[in-house]
Amino acid sequence: MVTPNGPFPPETAEENYEAFTSNETLYDRLHQLENRTNVEYEELGETWQGRPIPYAKVGSGDFHIFHTNQQHGDEQPATEAALRVLRDLGNGQGRSDILDELTIHFLVRHNPDGWAPADDNETPTRSNGRPDDICHDGPYFGRNQCGPSDPNRQHYFQFNEETLAEVDGDAFDEEIGIPDENPSPETQAMIDKVEEVDADLIVDWHTQFTYHDQNCDMVNVSLAWPFNPHAPDDAVNLSKQVAGAFWDGVQGRANGNASIFPGGTTANICRNAYGVAGRGSVLVEQRGQAPELNNASNGRIIRHSLNMYERLHEEAASGDLTERDPDYADGLWDVGRDWFWRDLPSADLDEEVEEYWEEHLNSH
Repeated sequence: MVTPNGPFPPETAEENYEAFTSNETLYDRLHQLENRTNVEYEELGETWQGRPIPYAKVGSGDFHIFHTNQQHGDEQPATEAALRVLRDLGNGQGRSDILDELTIHFLVRHNPDGWAPADDNETPTRSNGRPDDICHDGPYFGRNQCGPSDPNRQHYFQFNEETLAEVDGDAFDEEIGIPDENPSPETQAMIDKVEEVDADLIVDWHTQFTYHDQNCDMVNVSLAWPFNPHAPDDAVNLSKQVAGAFWDGVQGRANGNASIFPGGTTANICRNAYGVAGRGSVLVEQRGQAPELNNASNGRIIRHSLNMYERLHEEAASGDLTERDPDYADGLWDVGRDWFWRDLPSADLDEEVEEYWEEHLNSH
């Protein structure tokens, strides 16, 4: 059997995350960058399990870009790329064109507790480390939510209940309302920092499992912007300009293939929350989910991240970003949300493509 567009780890492979940066090493590197370069490092409080929430910034410009990496602990590639970007920009590398125009913020690893099992070569977790006996009522998921919590579902704490009822309608349970404490101290730290620096643009870096597009080509990167209809036009347009820049940064480079991510509209998730708040906000979903790939394709996935970081920072600094046509992003294709055919013989692709079109994509 042919594994098209691989690699995938063989079924006999042992779980292995040694190619990725451990929590301990990440903190050490950030301290080193602060001591040896122009990077500023700060710990934004602690996670449920007592780990520092690592934040760094570089640059002194008036346009503020805020990257958050690894909200889900098992989605690690962009964190690796962020460390390289911080190193290169912190050292200068002749990039005064970027550093004078932009201030670039990183929540370098949003969810250290979720990643922690991987430091022992165990499967990292999507959720944070909220203890099983700690519970919160949640207006989006119901009462008495206990144990580990999804950091990317807690960004609504920046709003009041009246706003959430307006922008999310019945999806927001007014009877429950907003709890007194955010189930994700990591996300609350981000909310507070974004407000403090008054960020113009939020970029939320994730990974996804392996999917294919309408042509049955493997998707490396999926992109989305605020889909909540209450997000102001200016925020949506900036977000779409960024999505277009990312598309151009990945499509056709290092075998990159991009698509639109078919996300939801509620303002509890990062992408929509900051859009509703009037900020540019873009979701990046890369191939590279830890339980699926482990270390496989690590270098290529990180290269895609670096290409997108570079394209965004260069265009934002030069002013080319805001010259983009926002509607360009609407021309990108939706991702086909089916598993990629790992065991499909390549000779059968044409027949399978035709069946896929018939079954799934007549409405596109």
